[in-house]
Amino acid sequence: MKAAVLKQYGTLPIYTDFAEPEAANESQILVSPKASSIKQLDISRAAGKHYTKFKAMPAVMGMDGVAELADGTRVFASAVTGMMAEKAVIDKKSILKLPDGLSNVMAAALPNVLLGSDVALRTKGEIKAGDVVFVSGATGATGMMAVQMAKFHGAAKVIATGRNAKTLAVLKKVGADQTISLDQTDDAIIAEIAAAYRTAPFNIIIDYLWGHSAEVIFAALEKVKFNKQLKYVTVGEMAGSAVSLSSQIFRSHDLQLIGSGYGSFPASVVENYMKNSLPEIFKYAAAGNIYMNWQASPLSEVKKAWAAPGRTVITIN
Repeated sequence: MKAAVLKQYGTLPIYTDFAEPEAANESQILVSPKASSIKQLDISRAAGKHYTKFKAMPAVMGMDGVAELADGTRVFASAVTGMMAEKAVIDKKSILKLPDGLSNVMAAALPNVLLGSDVALRTKGEIKAGDVVFVSGATGATGMMAVQMAKFHGAAKVIATGRNAKTLAVLKKVGADQTISLDQTDDAIIAEIAAAYRTAPFNIIIDYLWGHSAEVIFAALEKVKFNKQLKYVTVGEMAGSAVSLSSQIFRSHDLQLIGSGYGSFPASVVENYMKNSLPEIFKYAAAGNIYMNWQASPLSEVKKAWAAPGRTVITIN
């Protein structure tokens, strides 16, 4: 069979022949993959920079994705063997049947961005209807999903920040009530954030940037008087892994700093989400309610797609 094969860490996967896998026990099943997303975790593992390693090399890429069962049923599932291949073995317990109207590409892309957005909002932000949500770094794929999921949960207002003017305009169409450009001076950003809080005090911040961008947010918060508790949820560090932060802001404000990531909650949280919440989001997306700007690339172009900017889903015929 053809597959996206990584021959050694630090190289790019290539389109080549690989032995067809076989189910090892009754809890596994052989399927025909149709789409699998290239995730940041996939990229890190391939580069040898992630703490999880492949059992052996060479290895087929694709941690999960969309596949067809023998009877033609389309499902999303976690992979036992790599999903970027013409055949793969999946875990029967992970199977979710896909609703009609949901494309293979969107179904393959959604789960990963939801873990960084919807799970963060639900588990760490404890979002509820009427909340005001501030999304820092909303022009990325996961940040854009956080905006949409905040509205899905009934947020009264969503404020989104980012540098890409075109994407900020798109965000206003998919759920952001207000956008703040980060392509301006710190003083201007601080003034806009402080003004936004005074107009509609946000009680949840979802941050994908951290670094200096977070320092600017904290500087803005120091200029306002809180009238409710604020949960600051850090999810990513696209602007840097460290910040310079005074403890005074936590002593003078009702402010909680919370991390959201795979290591910050029990595995059962993700398992329950995939089983009980993801099907609902799949149906919501199938009805045309979710916007995503992912690219699609055929399996034969995996090497080029792996190195390309933006988010890509590998499709398999």
